[in-house]
Amino acid sequence: MSESSNEVMSDVKLRHVRRQRTKEMRMQLTSFGLMIFLTFTAFGMVALDFNATFITGAVLLFAFIQVVLQFYYFMHMKDKGHDFAKLFMIVGMYFAIAFCVTFIYIVWIGAPIS
Repeated sequence: MSESSNEVMSDVKLRHVRRQRTKEMRMQLTSFGLMIFLTFTAFGMVALDFNATFITGAVLLFAFIQVVLQFYYFMHMKDKGHDFAKLFMIVGMYFAIAFCVTFIYIVWIGAPIS
C-alpha cells in the first residue's frame, strides 16, 4: 500500500471514531438530562404534596429507571467485555431484592407477637 492510501484509511478510521464518540457523548448527555428531569419531578411531587402512595410508587419507578441508565451509560455495561461485572451486579441485585422482600415480610406480614 502506498503512503497516501494509508493516510486515507487512517482519516476514514479517525472520522468513524469521532462519529462514534460524538454519538456516545450525545447519548450520555441525553440520559443525564433525563435523570435530572426525573429527580426534579420527584422533588416537585413531594413539594406539591401529592398522595403519599402515588409518590412512593413514582419515586421507586424513577429510581429504578435511573439505576438502569447509570449502569447502561455511565458504567458502560452496554459495551462488550463486561460480562463478569454484569453477572456480579445481577447477583447483587437478586440478593438485595430478596433481602428487601424478606424484611418486608418479617416486619409487616410476619407472625403476630404473642
